[in-house]
Amino acid sequence: MSLILYTSCRTHAQRKLPKGFLPIESPLKATLNQYYEPWETIMANLPSLISRMALRDSVDRMPILSVLHLQAEPEWRRAYVLLTFMLHGYIWGPPKPVEIIPPALAIPLLKVSSHVELPPIATFAGLCLWNYKVIDIDRSHADPENLHTGFTFTGTADEEWFYLISVAIEADGAKVVSLVTDLITASHRQDRAAVKEGLESLSQTISHVTLLLQRMYERCDPHVFYHHLRPFLNGSKNAAHAGLPFGIIYSGGTEPQEYKQYRGGSNAQSSLIQLFDIILGIEHSSSERAFLLEMREYMPGPHRRFLERIPLHANMREFVKRHPCDEDLHAAYASAVCMLRSLRNAHLRMVSRYIIVESKRKEAVSCYIYNIRENGGVLRGTGGTPLVQFLKRIRDDTNYRESMFLAQ
Repeated sequence: MSLILYTSCRTHAQRKLPKGFLPIESPLKATLNQYYEPWETIMANLPSLISRMALRDSVDRMPILSVLHLQAEPEWRRAYVLLTFMLHGYIWGPPKPVEIIPPALAIPLLKVSSHVELPPIATFAGLCLWNYKVIDIDRSHADPENLHTGFTFTGTADEEWFYLISVAIEADGAKVVSLVTDLITASHRQDRAAVKEGLESLSQTISHVTLLLQRMYERCDPHVFYHHLRPFLNGSKNAAHAGLPFGIIYSGGTEPQEYKQYRGGSNAQSSLIQLFDIILGIEHSSSERAFLLEMREYMPGPHRRFLERIPLHANMREFVKRHPCDEDLHAAYASAVCMLRSLRNAHLRMVSRYIIVESKRKEAVSCYIYNIRENGGVLRGTGGTPLVQFLKRIRDDTNYRESMFLAQ
């Protein structure tokens, strides 16, 4: 890879992603322009409106608002958060899911989504990256106890903690963005010592991310997550088992009114996690790779372009292989891959506790959607994939690369 491309990666990271994949400007704490009060009022009462089955009536009575009063990027991002939370509450709230989105919600959402370069559906960016507040700016942003969520569907502390763990992970992993560009530059210069040091830092960061992920158990109850929150995170793709066999229709848009299908919010849309794979040269089988590439379409444009600027062949695995006699370098790389494997194992254990175990519980629950059975007995993630099979294959790909590397 040319020095120009290395420089481009580094410059892009320094100028565009100084806080990793969290926004440079923290999400707005205050409301938007008074013109958007109808949106803000509904969102300030979202959990109550959903529980009282009053959200759809409130949205149906909203005026169709122009996006011309949105100016700075934080305003556009807040509008996206407001409208996508409203959208999923509208679709998945009781008594049953609906497929027709009214113009007052659909028209501005399509325009806002186009501006922020995201699909008109709830994504990891809208649920987590753009939906938090820092309590004390002098304390670590990687401490979930120093963060507060802007909006939730359920109004529960469990839902808030679920989002904040992801925000804390992104804050802790922010250093990886610049670290990766340093690693690429060091490998281009054949600086093995710098690559080794960078891999050790990467390994430490992935270990920290794993510890943060495991803090999910502290304040997010599996029952609340599975039966009360998870239904709202579903997308409109592969959602026949949930009551949307064809997808959803955005009424009043400029395009012909036809069914649209989008994946739901998923941690697979985290650019940070995909970045780990890229820099370590973890290759996945065709179906998993296709899905992960599709997930980039659900990432903000700058994040997607950053990942595209790091070619898949410019990875540390290939660099380390070219120096077979450097045992310390090999050990540093193997440690980083081992940490990534541990992260994926921790995630699988969490999926087992929060989804597999809860899906087998037979106790009666109040909301219709909680009783939806997974299609054909196959548990699907909110992104629409067969959940356990997908995660195991991703984990196994990491195991395979580690074992093949160590065998050389």
